[in-house]
Amino acid sequence: MKYVVVLCEGLSDEIFDELDGKTPLAAAKTSHMDTLARVSEIGMVHTIPKGCNPDAINANLAIFGYDNSLAKELDNEESKNLFEDFYTKTGKRTAIISDDGDLKKIAAFTDMEFIEAKVSSETLKADYAAKKDAAISALFDKDFDFVIIHEKSLEEASKSKSVEKKILDTECIDAYLIGPLVEEMQGRDVEFRLLIMPDFPVYARLGSATSDAVPYLLYDSATEEEGCQAYSEKLAKETGNFFDEGYPLLNHLLSEE
Repeated sequence: MKYVVVLCEGLSDEIFDELDGKTPLAAAKTSHMDTLARVSEIGMVHTIPKGCNPDAINANLAIFGYDNSLAKELDNEESKNLFEDFYTKTGKRTAIISDDGDLKKIAAFTDMEFIEAKVSSETLKADYAAKKDAAISALFDKDFDFVIIHEKSLEEASKSKSVEKKILDTECIDAYLIGPLVEEMQGRDVEFRLLIMPDFPVYARLGSATSDAVPYLLYDSATEEEGCQAYSEKLAKETGNFFDEGYPLLNHLLSEE
C-alpha cells in the first residue's frame, strides 16, 4: 500500500454572494476531485488546535499526528529529541515535497525526507506537474511508502483577495496535479490511499488565515465508498464525518492495513 497526502494550503473558504452562494472550491471546475468524491470518504476536520494560530506549523504538526504544544520547539535545535521519528510513529518511509520553509523544519525535526520543489519561472502548471513527477519518483523510483505534497499557491491567491485567481488556481491543481497523479497511480500495480485537504483555510475576503474546520477527501483504490457528488465544504459538512482535532486523521488514513 502506498499513501499520498495532497495539502492545498488555503483551499477552503467561505461562500460569496457573487458566486451564487458558493465557495471558490465549489465554484471551480474540478472534475478529477469531484470524480474521486463520489467514491471516497468526505468529511470535515479541525486542523488548528484550540487557542493556536492558524499557520502551517500548527496545522501540519496536527495532521502528521504530533503534539501541537511542541510547535514552539521547532526553532530550538536542541529539542529535536522531543519529536518522535515519523518512521517510528508510522512504519512508513516518508517524503515531503514542498517549497515551504515551515514544512522543511517539520521534516527535519521528524526525520522525514524533504524534497525541494522546483518553482518554475514560467507557469503554475509547470510547478504542479513537477510536484506530481517528484511524488511518482519518490514512491516508485525511491520506494517511499508515504509522500506528502504541499502546495501553497492558493494561500497566496487568498492573501491577495483575488477570488478569480483562487478559482483558477484550484482548477489548475485539479487538472495538472490531482488528475495526472491519480491516473498514474491507478496505472501502477499497487493499492494506494489518497488524502486531499487544505492544511488550514485562508479566506479571500479577509486575505488571512482562520482556524475553521476544512473539508477532507479520503480515497482508497481498493474500496469504493458512497461519497458525495462533488468535493466542497457544504457537502463535506453534510456527511456528518467530523474530526474535532487533526491528529487522529493520520491513524485513520493508515487504518486500513
